Amino acid sequence: MSLLAVGFSTVLPLIASAPAPAGAVATSRGPAPGPVNNCVVDVTGGANKLGTERCFSTFTEAIRFAADGAITNAPATAVEGVDDPALDALLGSSEKSSGAEAAPAANGALLVIGIEYQHINYGGASYAFRGPRRCTGPTTDSDYSLNLPRSWWDRISSSKNHANCYTNHYAYAGFISPSTGYLNDRAVMPVLSGRNFNDDARSIRWS
Repeated sequence: MSLLAVGFSTVLPLIASAPAPAGAVATSRGPAPGPVNNCVVDVTGGANKLGTERCFSTFTEAIRFAADGAITNAPATAVEGVDDPALDALLGSSEKSSGAEAAPAANGALLVIGIEYQHINYGGASYAFRGPRRCTGPTTDSDYSLNLPRSWWDRISSSKNHANCYTNHYAYAGFISPSTGYLNDRAVMPVLSGRNFNDDARSIRWS
């Protein structure tokens, strides 16, 4: 599969979708949300350029937007969302399937492929990325790639994957090594070959 060189594109209009089952996601039980620090970006194709992002004061609003309105009652903070198995099930597992072809999202909606977090253990600000297809099974290719905006340089401390994707974090823009290699969820970014990748990523690829 050819590399999708992906960049920040103008966020698409919301697509009507069936609501989530009542009570599927637990209500907020943590600290009050902070300022507008839960952002969503589309990675749907085209040049690898910075583009429009949408940011929200709560994780609830960010996930509602990211899921095209299909998930309306996610917790208020990102760290609570990670602890919510119902939300994880609705967003989709990162466990790899054996299929080589990337399945598209239903009804033309976009899928959350991964969420990056400001602090370890999925705390602080969140940055969700969504695309039109699940990642393929192998990690020998790249399904999505983008340079992070400068506001998120050297800021990622944990990472969670969805839609059959694993994530490769690069220390420099332009996918210049060193990098973590493709990894599943990380509550704490790894130390590899003596380099600590906590707060040490400027570009990302998903496979």
